[in-house]
Amino acid sequence: MKKIAIIGNSCSGKTKLSRFLAVKYNLPLTHVDSIQFLPGLLLRDPADTRRVLVGIADRDEWIIDGFGPLKIIEDRFSKADVVIFIRLPLWRSYYWCLLRQMKGLFVQRQELPEGCFEATFVQTRKLFKTIWNMHRGLWPQLDRIFLRELYKNKVIYIRSVSELDRVFRVGLKNYKLTP
Repeated sequence: MKKIAIIGNSCSGKTKLSRFLAVKYNLPLTHVDSIQFLPGLLLRDPADTRRVLVGIADRDEWIIDGFGPLKIIEDRFSKADVVIFIRLPLWRSYYWCLLRQMKGLFVQRQELPEGCFEATFVQTRKLFKTIWNMHRGLWPQLDRIFLRELYKNKVIYIRSVSELDRVFRVGLKNYKLTP
């Protein structure tokens, strides 16, 4: 596996998993948040974000952690050797979001540009709203996409913490879950 797309809700473990797999398989890692956000949590122009992410997806090796503009996500999925879809219960994302926000009071996330302070009430509220919208709105769309023949043996669904832990123990070789 040379191209791995990792998607999931905010605060679902994507970054931790992507860092682990980047080291395990010696692959370059790109966090979509590092491209999508500018200092101060300002959003980069979507056209620039798309251009950068498409360029990375055209390379021979990569792990891309996150979504980015939806207009290019399917193209990334089709180029990936494997798509890891972390789909934990809603409560788990909310719980991990609270933990991340509390940690953010003291330490900025590495994958964000300097000056991106997330541990505010406003940002926490935005994250909670994003988690809800992705869980209720985007997941059904992704399920329909992943039913296509192209993705039949390409998508790994991770639906529990124990399944996530399994990837940390054994990696991705011979690891497939059915949708």
